[in-house]
Amino acid sequence: MKKVLAVFAVTLFLFGCNMNPSKETRIQKLEAEVELSLEKINQLEARLDSVEAAHHQLEMKILEL
Repeated sequence: MKKVLAVFAVTLFLFGCNMNPSKETRIQKLEAEVELSLEKINQLEARLDSVEAAHHQLEMKILEL
């Protein structure tokens, strides 16, 4: 009976530890997603700056007319 209980406890422990993905893997995945998001934000900011510059130039041309 003790042997069965011991085998059951060890088996439960081993399967319990392997059920969840490692925290390191999840953290790396989240860091990659954050980096990608930051890159997209930087691209959008650059595009917004260029659109604002073009808008300012067009406003100046309108005022000249």
